[in-house]
Amino acid sequence: ITRPTDKKKILFYNDKTAKLDVDEEFVKLWRATAVDAMDDAKIEEYLEKQGIKSMQDHGPRKPIAPKRKKASQKRRQFKKPRDNEHLADVLETYEDNTLTQKGVSIK
Repeated sequence: ITRPTDKKKILFYNDKTAKLDVDEEFVKLWRATAVDAMDDAKIEEYLEKQGIKSMQDHGPRKPIAPKRKKASQKRRQFKKPRDNEHLADVLETYEDNTLTQKGVSIK
């Protein structure tokens, strides 16, 4: 509900599924309490002193997108080629267009 005097929006919770029985004495006390002499600032101040915060509507909000974490860039280390010692007997080298295998020169 928007009040015509100061254009503030007032929210009321009205759950029709909840059926609460309220004591008649409480209803009488509620209706007997006058707040006409108090302005909204005094009422809000009193409620805050009692530890009660008022609900306020500040209009539609834009959804806040969660911040994405940047992927950490890991530096790759240069890996030296390994000597395959278990293949030493199969090793072939090509030098000067000649094939050398196990120390034997093939032309």
